[in-house]
Amino acid sequence: MSTLEQFQGFAKKNKQQVVSNNKAVIYTRVSDIKQKDNTSLESQKEICTEFALKNDFEICAYFGGTYESAKTDDRKAYKEMLTYVKRKKITNIIVHSLDRYSRTGGLAIATVEQLKKKGIKVISISQNVDSDTPTGTFMQNFHLLYSRYDNDIRRDKTITGMRHRLLQGYYMGVAPIGYKNARNEQNIPILLPNEKAEFIRKIFSWKVNQNMTNVEIIDRLKLQGFTIYKQNLTRVLRNPIYCGLISHSLLQGKVVQGNHEPIISKEIFLKANGIQSKNYHNYTHKKDNDFLPLKTFAFCSSCGSPLTGYIVKKKNLYYYKCKTTGCPCNRNANALHEQFTNLLTYFEIEHKLIAPLKKQLQYTFAHYFKTQKDNTPNLKASLATIINKIDKTQERFVLGEIDIALYDKFNSKFEQEKKAIEEELKNNTIKSSNLQKYVDDCIKLFSNLNKLWELSNFAGKQKLQKLLFPEGLTYNRAKDEVRTNSINPILQIVSSLSAIYDKNKKGQIVDYTNLSPCVTAEGFKPPTLRAEI
Repeated sequence: MSTLEQFQGFAKKNKQQVVSNNKAVIYTRVSDIKQKDNTSLESQKEICTEFALKNDFEICAYFGGTYESAKTDDRKAYKEMLTYVKRKKITNIIVHSLDRYSRTGGLAIATVEQLKKKGIKVISISQNVDSDTPTGTFMQNFHLLYSRYDNDIRRDKTITGMRHRLLQGYYMGVAPIGYKNARNEQNIPILLPNEKAEFIRKIFSWKVNQNMTNVEIIDRLKLQGFTIYKQNLTRVLRNPIYCGLISHSLLQGKVVQGNHEPIISKEIFLKANGIQSKNYHNYTHKKDNDFLPLKTFAFCSSCGSPLTGYIVKKKNLYYYKCKTTGCPCNRNANALHEQFTNLLTYFEIEHKLIAPLKKQLQYTFAHYFKTQKDNTPNLKASLATIINKIDKTQERFVLGEIDIALYDKFNSKFEQEKKAIEEELKNNTIKSSNLQKYVDDCIKLFSNLNKLWELSNFAGKQKLQKLLFPEGLTYNRAKDEVRTNSINPILQIVSSLSAIYDKNKKGQIVDYTNLSPCVTAEGFKPPTLRAEI
């Protein structure tokens, strides 16, 4: 007769074997830096450690130890802790209370349930419940939901207070670039301009008066020792905080007058964003005019203001004039254009020089590129070293050998060094395979400067002008002449090589390796160019 033992091989087994052990990690957290500075974190750590030792838990690592909001579970220390317990097969997470673990409500319940399926329990010292029983699970979920409810109530009260302050004209949050956070005599948070405010003024001035692109503004700021990324520059130009107004998501689409000191005027802000005020004839000023391509590109040599333009309808003639009231700088547009085309002619390459210049440019650029590549192996070695340091720092933090403060300090330092090396390596990595294309494009451009400028539309002319003369032109009305103190580095090389070729034809020997793509400190002044109406 058959027995049940004979059928044991057909019994279904649990596919997922839940492993339980006495290994544990301790997670501590506070919501803001004020709590971090007092004994709250130390108290949590001490109480959790005492509980673990009393109940024979083996403490494998400590996580948290910093201030992180628990309104979302996208927390660095929290995610590192979850990764660690899953990888090391640790089955206990000890916290002082469930609101220290998470305040996300339903999401926290789902996360705890997923951990539970892997045999990992969240043990709260303050809420002593047994999550292995239905009643204990219900109580644990209730505490997690209540933490979310309590967080929502606090958030609602905070938002109401913040909205009230904003409507009164007081900025809330971290000060934007150009300002610093401070407090007035009534201890109310206010904004004050800081040392970067001058750069903010320059950004708006260059955008309005010189019609510079964001990339050009970023490059010029970098030369003056101020680095800003493209996304941040866009935010600056679109933020009305700089003209004394406040725009905030809590204001629900409203803009209010602020109590802080503006860095720029409202008119400048509107112009920088392409919004022109209507004049008394009720028409708007047209920014792009094909008949005035040198507008805002040419500057008055007397007062330094950019030239604007207008039309005399009776004569159907356009004129350039200085923006400064009372300045006599005024010139017929056709005459000024003739002077500019004469200037372009001065830099154009003669057809007979194209072939020898190609060879000379290839030699010059190849030499320059080679010197740029010399440091690449050292940079790559430095990059490998710094990446290794970052990996070791992260490993030591995960293993609990260093706390969050030391981790943040050194990891931030190493990441900055890594970014700097990568940027320098990027600048030093030049594809010489494209050298022939660069040279051909360069020759093609500088062989047809006049024609290219004349056939281009307003945007094309402005782009070419800024490419050739990054700092624009100056016009002296008294002498009726145009000048530029800065030219494109490649334009200078081509011009220099043209002169060198002429010298070589006369029997003079010139060392091409002395050339470098840079503008001399004294600047460049082409011959005086005049034109009559």
